Amino acid sequence: MARLVTKFGYMKSGTKKKSGGYARYIATREGVEKLDDSVKKIPATDKQKQLVQKLLQDFPDSKDTHEYQDYMKNQTIGNASEFISRVIEDNNSEIAGREGYAKYIALRPRAERVGSHGLFTDDGVEVNLSQVTDEMNRHKGNIWTIIISLHREDAERLGFNTGERWRTMLRTQTANLSENFKIPMKNLRWYAAFHNESHHPHVHMMVYSSNENEGYLSKQGIENLRSAFAKDIFMQDLYCIYEKQTEYRDKIRGDGKKIIEDIVSEINAENTANPQIQMLLIQLAERLSRTKGKKVYGYLKPEVKSIVDMILTELSKDERIQKLHDLWYQQKENALKIYTEAMPQRIPLVSNNEFKPMKNAIIQEALKISKTDKPPKNADEDGEKSNEVEEDMPLPMPPEYDVPTPPLEYFGGEKTWWTEQYKKARQYLYGDKEHEPDFEKAMELLKSESENDNGFAVYDLGKMYLSGLGCEKDEVKAQEMFEKAYRLFIEREPKEKNPSYLQYRIGKLYALGHGVEQDYLKAAEWYQKSVDKQNPFAAYSLAMLYSRGQGVEKNDEKAFELYTIAAGDSKKPNAYAQYELGKMCRDGIGTVIDEEKSKDWFKKAYQEFLKIEKDMADDKLYYRIGQMNFKGIGTEIDLQKAKEYFEKAVKLGNDNAMFSLGKMYFYGNGVEKDFKKALEYLKNSAANGNIYAQKFLENMERNRNYHATTGTLRLLKYLGKILQDRIDENKTVADSRVDRKLYRKIQDKKQAHGLKQ
Repeated sequence: MARLVTKFGYMKSGTKKKSGGYARYIATREGVEKLDDSVKKIPATDKQKQLVQKLLQDFPDSKDTHEYQDYMKNQTIGNASEFISRVIEDNNSEIAGREGYAKYIALRPRAERVGSHGLFTDDGVEVNLSQVTDEMNRHKGNIWTIIISLHREDAERLGFNTGERWRTMLRTQTANLSENFKIPMKNLRWYAAFHNESHHPHVHMMVYSSNENEGYLSKQGIENLRSAFAKDIFMQDLYCIYEKQTEYRDKIRGDGKKIIEDIVSEINAENTANPQIQMLLIQLAERLSRTKGKKVYGYLKPEVKSIVDMILTELSKDERIQKLHDLWYQQKENALKIYTEAMPQRIPLVSNNEFKPMKNAIIQEALKISKTDKPPKNADEDGEKSNEVEEDMPLPMPPEYDVPTPPLEYFGGEKTWWTEQYKKARQYLYGDKEHEPDFEKAMELLKSESENDNGFAVYDLGKMYLSGLGCEKDEVKAQEMFEKAYRLFIEREPKEKNPSYLQYRIGKLYALGHGVEQDYLKAAEWYQKSVDKQNPFAAYSLAMLYSRGQGVEKNDEKAFELYTIAAGDSKKPNAYAQYELGKMCRDGIGTVIDEEKSKDWFKKAYQEFLKIEKDMADDKLYYRIGQMNFKGIGTEIDLQKAKEYFEKAVKLGNDNAMFSLGKMYFYGNGVEKDFKKALEYLKNSAANGNIYAQKFLENMERNRNYHATTGTLRLLKYLGKILQDRIDENKTVADSRVDRKLYRKIQDKKQAHGLKQ
């Protein structure tokens, strides 16, 4: 058990005393004070055993004491007496009441006295026991109790075997007591007494405010105080632990930076080192080259941050980094074990704030990737056209589809944010099959709702400012709206009859970095709370985190399980989850390869997408439906339908659809060739940050021959090369199977741009 044992409690005004059976023991101190060494090692008496059982029944948390551990190891008269005395002493506030408790801890045997009693407080303040007991008896507010206990050997070794040492330590904790009890210093009252017990020296404290309406101690406050006490008492031991922890942390940062430096050097030399990280670094370099402002993690857009996080996730798989991270955690847990047995869940390196500087190191190294205007070798000049498009453009965050109007049972109470006016605002914001979105009317209604602190309306306003819908783009204003939405969500969540939907929405804020610092770990924690209440939206979002290893360890099997929950929901089956299951069954990710199941999931997804489309206009949704028609995924190939859906997505600013339409007109896929239209779409897509469109245009400019332009995309060609090199190596069957799937996807992308196979 923990080396420092603490117990926090409180005494309510007018609480009925639980005195039955203990008064006589308190009065006579039967046991410890009257025992001599000759009988302490004799087996415990039946009377003692009965009293022990009664104590455990009345005060079950007494099992957490050092004395109980001693008694369980060796049930002697001495150990039984120590345990009985300690439990009655610890719970004397319930047995004897406020006045009795103060007198008991001040006057009981082995209380180290300063004058006539053992009670003390801040330095220079004289304690009058009678006044203190009278004041506590009249006090109508809560009075908190704290007990801090040590093993005798630790007390002797660390110098906490005297009352003077305890008084010095506790007097330095006044500010911590004030902060964590939420009591201003001027109103804070605390008293303590040191009991120099033979086995486990300990102190009793009482804390309250002179203002009876003040004071609140949260779970976090308790943990903060436990940590503060432990750091003072075990300062010598913790110094060595922290020193090793810092050593491992710095080693991880240094080794990680060196690995990235080496990979960047390999990229610049056009060699193959780590294919996955190389691919991501090239993507990051491309995005950073189009990013204005500071190239610092905290200032980047969520989708760029996501690439950085994926690089760090891949880096954390390195055997050296894994071993160092494990050693770092061992030291962290050694420090925690001093005062608690509850170890927090280990979090991935990418979500650990101790290693956040590594993200900026990755960004700085990505900026060193050299650029070249030379045409890559072996570029195909035949201008071969293809009916292929990118199967899945990068979608770093869950699509907005999963913020629909939820079933009514998700909300309780008299007032709901899903008002008629808010529903109407959403109709204007998203439009439907018959009506185009009307952003001006949507904003007008949302502003009206936001004035009534409608959290959903406030969030939607943030989205409009962020995307420039019906207004100028204003990221500062957007974040202000998101911050307000976060506060409203947090305030309302405990009041909801079914809080699962709000828990999901809070998780989404953390995942997107809207109104809060982006934190995938916290996103996963909020999603899990919602999933525990069977929320399908949260199941889908949590599955995405597991599939990417963001905030949680990457786990394809867990992702598959969560996608299945979301996809099979009876009220709102998640089409995006169904689509993901189609891909996973097709490629054998998180499950076995099953082409029939894959086709079935894709068909279900397509039908659900069409249902969603009837109620809302969403660019990602239109792009996905268009892409499925283009590729024949879940439906027959229909290039005309694909074009129509791409055009709908373009109206809402989707750069992926712009790129797809540009290629359709460039190659004449389902439309007549029209280089003018192709250029228009491609340039708009590139201006919105689409790296595929940017490279496509660079190729066209370089070659000066539209018919011969086959898009020599350095990224795709490079990926094809490094993946082929990897396949050629002697790998396991499983590794080769995964590489072949990746290679097939890259070959499809190369074909889409006319690159030589």
